[in-house]
Amino acid sequence: MTFKTKVFAAKAATIKADAGAFHRHLLANERLSPAALGDLHDGLAQETVRAAMQDSPYYRRTYGALGIDARDLTDPGTWASLPILDRATVKTHTSEFPTPDAVGWNVREARTGGSTGEPLRTMHDARVPSLALSWRMYSWWGVQPCDDLARIGRWNFGRRATVKNTVSWWPTRQVYLDASEITTESMTAFHGSLNRIRPRLLEGYVGALLEFVDFLERKGLSVPAPLAVATTAAPLTSSAGLRLESVLGAPVYDEYRGSEFGWMAGECEQRDGLHIFSDVRRIEVVDENGHPTTPGELGDLVITDLRNRVFPMIRYRTGDRGILRAEPCACGRSLPLMEQPQGRTIDMIRLPSGTVLAHRVTGMFGAHPEAVRLFQIHQQADHSITIRVVPGDGAHARTLIESTVQDLRDRIHHEVPVRIDYVDSLPYTGGKTKYIISDVTAS
Repeated sequence: MTFKTKVFAAKAATIKADAGAFHRHLLANERLSPAALGDLHDGLAQETVRAAMQDSPYYRRTYGALGIDARDLTDPGTWASLPILDRATVKTHTSEFPTPDAVGWNVREARTGGSTGEPLRTMHDARVPSLALSWRMYSWWGVQPCDDLARIGRWNFGRRATVKNTVSWWPTRQVYLDASEITTESMTAFHGSLNRIRPRLLEGYVGALLEFVDFLERKGLSVPAPLAVATTAAPLTSSAGLRLESVLGAPVYDEYRGSEFGWMAGECEQRDGLHIFSDVRRIEVVDENGHPTTPGELGDLVITDLRNRVFPMIRYRTGDRGILRAEPCACGRSLPLMEQPQGRTIDMIRLPSGTVLAHRVTGMFGAHPEAVRLFQIHQQADHSITIRVVPGDGAHARTLIESTVQDLRDRIHHEVPVRIDYVDSLPYTGGKTKYIISDVTAS
């Protein structure tokens, strides 16, 4: 047993005892028989609805008016009759969702602008040690919780939080490249960190990872091959996966997570579909009328968080599309399979200086979701940016929008013009709004 392993084991038994216990619980769940896992899943779903009807004003009112009885939910037909939430409904009734438990340290705020262009603020139940979900998934790739890792994603913590994170995880080392603003300087520093700590896992947003491997090739650089590369935030195409593998020298695994729920599914070593984390989430696929599809049939993904008792999210339509699989995985784990989600894709915003923006602008209205119903960012070929906004109904909506866009202008040092275009609606492509449109060709 290595020094890092011993320290992690000690923490998992003491200061991180909740996470350690949940991790062991999750590892046991994946080896349950399909019938036993199904019973666990159905029990959690039933308890989720019962608790929501008791504690959440929204569900007490909505489900009560429909005469729903949580005891009937073992019948799949009864479950399928529960109303499907959409983002607009959650946004309109945000104040009605929290339960009395949504106080103090029980709550971890979740903000998303995401690739929908429709910002939303929800809450995670901070009492659930969600990192254990990633530890279980990483173990499928040969990566242990104590292993050094590197991430390319949103890292908007201040210096104090960064130091706290470093101390908390010692002696494990974690390094980050902030995907909200990728520059030659930040990628050069990240490259140096990778060569220094030689992480076993490199995890990040698909677009940002591709940007980084492009940088490596342009500069004639290389990095020590990790055990695994993991991608999220957008669909992993076969061409993107092959490119990442060829440059980084490691197998690429896809994972499915979102701001509203965290981790929901991930690939195992077989890389033949994603295992649904059915001991914490319920994933359904429905047609355009909300009726359940059969395995193998494409439809809309509808998610229920089975562990959130502060802000229940029951049958929430994410805007992504997917396919459930009926057959078990060759790995022997009983967690059911789904195809790779067909989520939203976003373009990058590229400034003349070489700075790349994507995840900075996706969350730009996250602090004021009530000010915006929908928004879309369009970068013209001359690099100028137009932000099309369907404003919210609040009296100060336009003031907040103007202030947020001015903050963006200041952060990019007015390198390109940024204008606002107030509109009544946004165009849809294939049933979805394309969040970022860029007419700038990557060089």
